[in-house]
Amino acid sequence: MTNPSSGFVLTTTVTEGRSLDAAVSNPFVSAEDRASGADIFRRNCAACHDGSGTHAPLLDRPLRHGDSDLAIYKVVRDGIPATSMASHADLPFDDRWKVVSYIRSLQARTSATSDDNAPHLDIRVKGDDLIAPNSGQWLTYSGSLDGRRYSPLSEITKDNVPRLRVRWISQLDTDDRVLEATPLVIGGALFTSVPPAGIVAFDTISGKVIWKYDRPLPDNLPMCCGRVNRGVAVLGSTLFLGTLDGVLVAVDANTGKEVWETQVAKPSEGLTMTGAPLATSNAVVVGVAGGEFGIRGFLAAYDPASGKQLWKFNTIPGPGEPGHETWKNDAWQTGGGPTWVTGSYDPSLDLVYWGVGNPGPDYNGDVRPGDNLYTNSAVALHADTGKLAWHFQFTPHDEHDWDSNQTPILTDLTINGVKRKVICWANRNGFYYVLDRVTGEFLTGVNFVEQNWADGLDHAGRPVLSAGASTQGRLIRPGGGGTNWQNPAFDQGRGLVFVPTTEGASIFTKTDPDNVQRGEGGLFVASGAAWVSPPVRAVRALDAATGERKWEFRSPTAKDSGYGGLLATAGGLVFGASGGVLFALDSASGQELWRVPLGGETRAAPISFTVDGRQAIAIEAGRALFVFGP
Repeated sequence: MTNPSSGFVLTTTVTEGRSLDAAVSNPFVSAEDRASGADIFRRNCAACHDGSGTHAPLLDRPLRHGDSDLAIYKVVRDGIPATSMASHADLPFDDRWKVVSYIRSLQARTSATSDDNAPHLDIRVKGDDLIAPNSGQWLTYSGSLDGRRYSPLSEITKDNVPRLRVRWISQLDTDDRVLEATPLVIGGALFTSVPPAGIVAFDTISGKVIWKYDRPLPDNLPMCCGRVNRGVAVLGSTLFLGTLDGVLVAVDANTGKEVWETQVAKPSEGLTMTGAPLATSNAVVVGVAGGEFGIRGFLAAYDPASGKQLWKFNTIPGPGEPGHETWKNDAWQTGGGPTWVTGSYDPSLDLVYWGVGNPGPDYNGDVRPGDNLYTNSAVALHADTGKLAWHFQFTPHDEHDWDSNQTPILTDLTINGVKRKVICWANRNGFYYVLDRVTGEFLTGVNFVEQNWADGLDHAGRPVLSAGASTQGRLIRPGGGGTNWQNPAFDQGRGLVFVPTTEGASIFTKTDPDNVQRGEGGLFVASGAAWVSPPVRAVRALDAATGERKWEFRSPTAKDSGYGGLLATAGGLVFGASGGVLFALDSASGQELWRVPLGGETRAAPISFTVDGRQAIAIEAGRALFVFGP
């Protein structure tokens, strides 16, 4: 027997079929213990679970990490790694058991709602809905086809944002420690992709799962950066998901049943798919990943009803295609040009805009002389044919892995006294650009982080080079990039582009050209780059027309990789996340107004929508999905 004062009571002999955890019960079960546990719970746990435990799965039995008293105790004490559930080892021993007692009392008076009670879905999204989305929904990866990540909802303001609380949390069923997806919200349902190849539909009010879809994947896929998936697209009653084995899947949004699938890319050629598709009125456009594996990148469009390919645009032009002259010998065959971040669409021009990534090999351009089109470029394609309307190359002959895989922001601005249809683009190379989106003409270019690789941009926006990689190594700013794929946001009313930025320097080296070859697993990088000191992460507000910095916010919790994209709202706020913390800033000044720890790494971007007529904010962190509201 054990001493009850130890906190463990062996209630029965452990026999076959009964675990030791289940045999240990809680000695702190009196009414006084439960009342004390309720007070401890409210002070330490209610921020995520609410005081009644309804905003996270405490009331659903069996609990995922064990349903015994001891299992709950261990979770309270140790937390759950890579999730929002933090350790409470700082609590006194008796207090942890009293919390267990209170949780048990909640479970005793509450029964969980089953999936059978989930709402019946009737999802029908027309092309016109995507063009002019309902303010209470989030229908595309960027919230709108123009890539702005802006919500017109204004209930949450700088005055009341400190009062935001958790509406619900869901631990997603995945072994991956980091999520990068942007959910969609349609009607009363929230849809998110879950690595490695799944989709979950939630009731936005309760957080209950409506349905799940999972697709098995083969082993040994070519992945540079983990089992990543950044989201789904919707058109009609169908969701579209790109998978790591290069398949585009159509799933019924109302039932979770697969409708069709089609092979887009071949993993045997180094290709995968990680980005969310882009749905237009009559096509689903997808990009590919694999720039570190010697691929030949492309964009492709598919019929939403059948999965039939409508067109394909090669980002590395072959013989006879415009731009092929920028490649020598056979370098184009392994030239890179991935398209792994979702683009934008202008229905008035019927043009799709997309960013193209690095050439291959990454750091040694000696084996691929020339500008290497269309790598590190913005491309504008006719949506009905996939034909190139124009291109603009930000970093010709890149040797720094400065992908142009950023979200294009489409808007209208007055430039030099003339109203122009433009694209705003904060590029990984450290320069902020404004381009005419009708013609691709360069209008504005200015560095938004410190840089030393170019002496500036010429009249056409081409960089005037000052330094490159070498076999001995060269210190270059902005190192790993002034920004990356993490999404910017745009506030049209304030004329500000909000950019997640990185200040830092890296030493770039390259392999001798005679030794350039594919490495283990097909990697094709030809040396690399190393930060000389930890990079500094910040949110910067730029004047959309000029690129002038208006303010910056440096999060005290920012980490090397754990930062996400941004969301701007009509309430005068910018939401973002870094270092496991979700924060809200005053969009006019950059002043921090609110923050909440999420307990898991943050690489995704927040979204905003309505739940029961009230504005809500959602974000993924670690392995969890959080929904906050007033």
